[in-house]
This record gives sequence, structure tokens and C-alpha cells, in this order.
Amino acid sequence: MFYRKFPPSAHLTPFVECYFVWENQAVLAMPLRIESPPSGFGSMVFNFGDAYWASTAKHESLLAPAAFVTGQTTQNYTLDLVGRIGMVGVVFKPAGLSSLFGLPMYEFTDERVNLTDALGQSVRYLHEQILEAFTPNARVQVLEQFLARQLLKKGPVFDRTDYAANLIVDRKGMVNVSELMDDLYVCRRQFERQFLQKVGVSPKYYARIRRIGYLCAQMAAQRWQVADWHELIYQCGYYDQSHFIREFTAFTGKRPTLYAKDNQELTHFLDA
Repeated sequence: MFYRKFPPSAHLTPFVECYFVWENQAVLAMPLRIESPPSGFGSMVFNFGDAYWASTAKHESLLAPAAFVTGQTTQNYTLDLVGRIGMVGVVFKPAGLSSLFGLPMYEFTDERVNLTDALGQSVRYLHEQILEAFTPNARVQVLEQFLARQLLKKGPVFDRTDYAANLIVDRKGMVNVSELMDDLYVCRRQFERQFLQKVGVSPKYYARIRRIGYLCAQMAAQRWQVADWHELIYQCGYYDQSHFIREFTAFTGKRPTLYAKDNQELTHFLDA
């Protein structure tokens, strides 16, 4: 099984977190379920393998479109895969999709929207190019060129909302949003409205999503061998253990110890 992330070019880094390719040449011997927590990033995904199903906070079981856009995920989600795995995609910074394509991201929260419904019929050719590319690097290059053209057509699009959202990412969700708004000299109501438009959730809620996403990534990096919960709680800025457990359970649907024992996240399942 092959899973690899690719960095974007410098001119796209304000909007793109990374590209990824996930594929398995052999047919899966048995169905595979992958569980993932909210990450704080939206994405654009193209499937060149067999069809699969996704379950989110809004949809119990949804056949994922062959090419789709997804916004913020607010709770744990699952992918149920069979047959042959083949996906390539773009992971966007929190406001990246809106900045590059003008999408109202609150409409994409916990959704997987068919790419042509989101961006129009002109993107059909993009999916065809993905299918015709035969190496991971070639598929990523197709996406990179597509986004570079879109950035050139859109012009300068990075604003204070992008800056604030990216700062929350960089600080792993450990941000006082009120102080951040004071530092930016912005009107609270206007800032929250713009943040909802470009990210899909409120700034305070986004900070919570990002913090839990970072925490789960740390757990996955340690292969779930967390010897000292108190150290992890401190690192992620929670007030105390009860606050941590309430927050963790609200986003993942499981208590931390059960999640660490049973969850099969993509980064945990793969060696790459």
C-alpha cells in the first residue's frame, strides 16, 4: 500500500497544505475501514480506484463521488473501502478553497460535493487528465498546474481571514481568538462572518477542531502508545483532564483510551 504527501510550490503554500496519493495495486483481500478525526483542512479528491463509502456527521453512508470537494469535518468520519484503492487529492489550508475558487465554505461543512456541482462542467477535463496520468508525480503535477492557473486567473486573494486561519493552524489551535481579532484590528461581527464564509465554521470552533486534529496526529505518530495523558493534555493547552475528555469525546465520539485502543486511522494503518 502506497501513501505519500507532496509539498506545493512556494506560490501556492498560502492556500495548499499538501497533495497526496493513496493507492494499492492489489485488490483488497477484505473490506477496509479507515477512521479519521477532524483535521482542520478541506480537500479536493479524485478517485481512480474502486468506489467507496464515507460516513460523516451529516451522512450515515454516502457513496463518495468520483471527484469531489469537501470542507471542514466537525466529527470523526469513516471510509469503507473495497477492491482497488486509488486516490489523489489536494489538502487545502482552511480558507484556501474559498480564496482560490470563491466557494462559500459553510455549504461544504461535513459534505462531499461532486466537483462539477461545485466548480462547473469545465473541471471534467481535469479528472480525465488525472485518469490518464500513470505515476503519482504526474498526477500531482496535473493538480499543481490546475491550481497555478486558477491562482493566476483569480489574482491576489490572500487576506486577513486567510492569515488568521493559517495562524490558528500554525499554533495548533491554541489561540485566544478574541486577542487575535484585537491584534488584527477587525470588527468581531464582520470577521466572524468572513471566517464562516471562507472556512465554514466560526473561528472559535475552528480553533477547537484544529487542536483536536493536532492532538490525534500526535497520538497516531506515537502509534497510540501514550504513556502519560497529562503531558499530552498540557501540550495541547487543555485546562484539566475532564475538559480534555469532554472535548475529545465530542469530536471523536469515543473516550481517549477507547479511541487509542480501537481507532484505525490512515496515518496509523500505513507505514508511509
